[in-house]
Amino acid sequence: MYAVVAPSIASQFNYAKLEQVITGIKRLGFFSVVEAALGADMVADEESKELAKAGFLTSSCCPAFVTYIETQFPGCAPKISGDLSPMAAIARSIKRSDPDSKVIFIGPCTAKKREFQKKSVRPYVDSVITFEELQALFDSKDIDITSLEENPLDNASYFGRIFARSGGVTDAAREAIRNCS
Repeated sequence: MYAVVAPSIASQFNYAKLEQVITGIKRLGFFSVVEAALGADMVADEESKELAKAGFLTSSCCPAFVTYIETQFPGCAPKISGDLSPMAAIARSIKRSDPDSKVIFIGPCTAKKREFQKKSVRPYVDSVITFEELQALFDSKDIDITSLEENPLDNASYFGRIFARSGGVTDAAREAIRNCS
């Protein structure tokens, strides 16, 4: 079982160190904890190529944003990137390297619960839980993460980690284009 964690996990559990949270996740029975930001690195590479061809593109990373564009501005829907979200991209990579794996995404947004039910995502992501649900799991198992040793989380680049901030996708795509040149 793999936990794919959103970058915002670094600030969600502000009463403990990120490395202790990672240990807590492993104590819940996860084999490995992987950053969704690594999926963002993958998406940035693909979106930079797509952007070079299309000239104008909106991101497919946020399911709430995609739904908003599709319902409120349907004429712009063809300009939504055809790439998977970082969550789905890293999950697909995990499933390709370990076909028997179960991939659980852990993040702040309930819209991801709807995204993982999409036909294009469902083969890769087995479940989605929020940070609040993760805390409930810690509580139900009496795991005090503040007392745990530290396990590092270092799978992704700086640009993958800033993907969700304003301008982050653009910065990551720009960096991917720069690295291809």
